[in-house]
Amino acid sequence: MTDFTTLKEMGISAFELISRFSLRREHDRDVLKIHYLRPVTSLRRHSQKFTFARPRISIPGQSRHSQAWRQLTDCSPMLQQALAELKQLTGTNEQPLSAKQEWLQDLHHLENVVEARLVEIRENIEQLNRVDLKH
Repeated sequence: MTDFTTLKEMGISAFELISRFSLRREHDRDVLKIHYLRPVTSLRRHSQKFTFARPRISIPGQSRHSQAWRQLTDCSPMLQQALAELKQLTGTNEQPLSAKQEWLQDLHHLENVVEARLVEIRENIEQLNRVDLKH
């Protein structure tokens, strides 16, 4: 059993509440999202995001879409250790995503973000309509 040193350094203390985690690549960053088991009515956050910069290595432009590029842009050591601790906590042994799975995951995330933003904008418009009717 480990003491989850890296997760503690990241400010995480409620290890028993971690339900799952996900990892996304955004340009030159890795985004780790940790989800917690909390009641829907809880005022505490249900998830937490951490961003890790990917190392910059100068290589020819034509090589940037090759497998060699993926190997050269490994994630940060802190992220690797955090992932190992999270896998131990959640009991998962996830395999790395294929390129297609990464694109599908990114597409799904983008759809969720856009949909949430559309709902927010519609609610704001409705609030403006209610204010206009009162005047």
